[in-house]
Amino acid sequence: MSEPHDRGLPADLLADLDAGLLDPATAAEVRAAAAGDPDATAALAGLAATRAELGELADPPVPAEYAARWDAALAARAAEPPRVRPRRRVRPALVAAALLAATVVAGLLWTPRDPARMSLDGVDLVAAGLTVRGAFEAGDLADPARRAGCLRAVAPPGVTPDAQLLGGRDVVLGGRDGVLLLLGAGAPGRLHIVVVAPGCGPDGGELLDTRTIGG
Repeated sequence: MSEPHDRGLPADLLADLDAGLLDPATAAEVRAAAAGDPDATAALAGLAATRAELGELADPPVPAEYAARWDAALAARAAEPPRVRPRRRVRPALVAAALLAATVVAGLLWTPRDPARMSLDGVDLVAAGLTVRGAFEAGDLADPARRAGCLRAVAPPGVTPDAQLLGGRDVVLGGRDGVLLLLGAGAPGRLHIVVVAPGCGPDGGELLDTRTIGG
């Protein structure tokens, strides 16, 4: 493990420890360091409590719209020749549960820098992006024409200028102000998460980060 950080243990490192993703030596070192850090101890306690609560929940209901899409996709797969047929059926409820867990963890570790902007530092961008679905707080980029001009200017890989806005929020990434956009990708289960600098528009802009969910 690298030398201790002045600002405490990184949130992603604590999440890896909680998930059992660290090798034994690193896990022991991180656990010892966390024991002396009240913030780290609180974060680990929150993660453990969340896992326990999620373990007691039944599979969350899947919206009918998405269930129909998944069933159609699985039916199409089942009709393919045996050589390309998937070996196992993915349960939509398990997918929804995984997204719920990611959202809860992001909520535990995603802390505000000021009343309007939320910090993405130390938080998985995919998990954070899923939390903004349905929150249309993208400022000027809520306007389709300006958003299309911005996306055309910064050209995130695989993202079309007319991508559907599913959510947005003002954020802080790497100490810089930004706007996070959750965008549709035109295919079931596929989404784009794009973070751009404020002021992005047809005249130009800056891409701060981007991720694609579902391939």
